[in-house]
Amino acid sequence: MNEARRPDVSVRVLTTYEATQLEFTANRSGVAPLCITLLGSDALLRVRQELDRGLTRLKDELPALVVEDQDLDRVFHSLHRLGRVLLLTLFGAQEDVIKGLQAFWNEALPYRMNPELPPPLVECVGAMNSFLPLEFLPLFRISSDLSVRTRGDFATVCRAFVGFSCVVRRAMLPIPVRGGPTLHTGPQGRVPVRYLYYEHLEGAVEELAWFADAATAYVDLEGPYPDNAEDAPRLAEQVFDPRLLLDGTRRELPDQVQHFACHCYTRSDDMLGAEIELSGAGHHSRTTLRDLGADLIDLAAGQDKRTFELPLVVMNACGSGRMQAPGALSFPYLFLTNHNRGFIGTETEIPDDIAAAFSKALYERFLIRRIPLGRALLESRLELLHTLRNPLGLTYAAYADPGLHVRPSPKERPSASAHP
Repeated sequence: MNEARRPDVSVRVLTTYEATQLEFTANRSGVAPLCITLLGSDALLRVRQELDRGLTRLKDELPALVVEDQDLDRVFHSLHRLGRVLLLTLFGAQEDVIKGLQAFWNEALPYRMNPELPPPLVECVGAMNSFLPLEFLPLFRISSDLSVRTRGDFATVCRAFVGFSCVVRRAMLPIPVRGGPTLHTGPQGRVPVRYLYYEHLEGAVEELAWFADAATAYVDLEGPYPDNAEDAPRLAEQVFDPRLLLDGTRRELPDQVQHFACHCYTRSDDMLGAEIELSGAGHHSRTTLRDLGADLIDLAAGQDKRTFELPLVVMNACGSGRMQAPGALSFPYLFLTNHNRGFIGTETEIPDDIAAAFSKALYERFLIRRIPLGRALLESRLELLHTLRNPLGLTYAAYADPGLHVRPSPKERPSASAHP
């Protein structure tokens, strides 16, 4: 957690043999903590199963990348219904609990929509098997008595969801956030980024073209991988040592970001059976997290301890790969235990045109405009909401310091001796 700023709201998942509780604590003076016991020991597993079903239904109902005006009301109410189903799964139809939740969030964050103030910061803490899909809960307005007639209405009513109103940082216990709060740039002021992809996805090709064109002055791109080099390092070697180049040499400054634009597969009954599928230049691989993790352990045992910081990993799971929400947590778990400084990924696979649009919105803010990661992620969700009227940006979750930002190069920093 960025020590410079305390969370405006902390949400902790407390699990014992007897029960699972959610503990809500506000930083604002005068707002009493709220503790709620969930219905059943398996409530968090069931809520992620409902999330998976609801997201699949929502994606099927979206007519296209851009939601037209006549579909706005239907799309919003489908999304809001998903949020209410998640609340029902967690708490049942307990009137006092639902009203207490809504009152807590509105009292804790009364200025959440004031554009002159920084967006609220919410921290959600839990173990991998007890994670709450907080972004999808419409906690600021749980009632669905809303009518969406215009694009402005649509953007406004969607702010009822935590993920459209707040910077949300997930912390997975007992794994700490690693590394410092800055990404570093090379001699030309460019950020080293590694691009790993599935070449037959149109969105992945579109993302690659954006990196090579609009972002070329800001990004030192390594990739795409796989390429046509027969002796290129294996996936595990690149993840373990992000200094490795595809030609087998090493650069001094490691990758600061590793971006995956590919198929991902999960099975809720086998967390380590989740798979990453890559393809390019006639090379194809489909690697389970079990095999990738075992290779990382082998590399760690046979090499000197790493003294450099490991990159932020962005997993843009898109296309036809089947990634189920209950198993999606296995990806951040693997990379965070590898000591990567953060992970951003989706709760489910999404259409690759949406994946490309979100990726460009995020990196334009984070790598080019140098906006801190948490606010860049929130602004990217809202960008898709305003320009495309598409709510699927809500599926992106961050396990990273929200204050993580690109450190200006010496040429970009103002001279200490310069005075107006």
